[in-house]
Amino acid sequence: MNNFWQRTITGALFVLVLLGAVLFNTYTFIGLCFLICVLGLREYAFLFKIRENKPDPIGAVLGGTGIALIWVVQLLHISIAFFETYRWILILGFLLVPIVFEILNPDKRSYKNLVLSYAGLLYINLGVACFANMGFDAGSGIYHSQIILGFLVILWSSDTFAYITGRAFGKTPLAPKISPKKTWEGSIGGAVCTLGVAYILSITLGRLSLIDWFVFALIIIVFGTIGDLIESRFKRILGVKDSGNILPGHGGILDRFDSLLFAAPFVLIFLRLISM
Repeated sequence: MNNFWQRTITGALFVLVLLGAVLFNTYTFIGLCFLICVLGLREYAFLFKIRENKPDPIGAVLGGTGIALIWVVQLLHISIAFFETYRWILILGFLLVPIVFEILNPDKRSYKNLVLSYAGLLYINLGVACFANMGFDAGSGIYHSQIILGFLVILWSSDTFAYITGRAFGKTPLAPKISPKKTWEGSIGGAVCTLGVAYILSITLGRLSLIDWFVFALIIIVFGTIGDLIESRFKRILGVKDSGNILPGHGGILDRFDSLLFAAPFVLIFLRLISM
């Protein structure tokens, strides 16, 4: 199978699974978020096996997964007395897991290893948890798929239209040392087209006013682009093309969700400010 068809089939299945999980019910959506978090943590941890500093991957994954389980329980309103009583102790315990594994690490121990472990734990857990929280009403805690669906459509539209307009009109590199193919023309053209998509979403999905959809889209456009550049810089430092190979033709989980992880916290702050 040539690369074009591999990318097409993988991309189509990826979108179908993502949208299916978002639209089906609360449990499939939260399950999807938990899976993204765990796979992202694993991918991040094992990326460093090729570098001089090698944080223990097991500690980072276990600690991050434990924290993810806590926000999953809270979002699903699962009543577990043990979790309610000892929640903060559990969080502290999971945060200490990378330190324990680093102490037991037979390789050369370094404070840099811990910094790398906690950077990944914070970056991935925070991003996915904020994305998950976006689906729930601030007051009632009821799940609404429209906001999540709108977030994904805008995120994909920004990336797609930036690529198309960049190929057609791009001349001025946006960040030549990080991502040479990204241009200012592509970014601006993509932003304009994506605002058009936000207008359509304001009519079809509702939930937000037209102005709020525009602000919602602008936050995703700006911080999604920054997240993409951060991921590109990260891969250049590590000397790898993709963060993983779980998605044939598309790379890894972090390759597909880099913009989401960085944009989600800022979008959630905006939604809470307008009491969504």
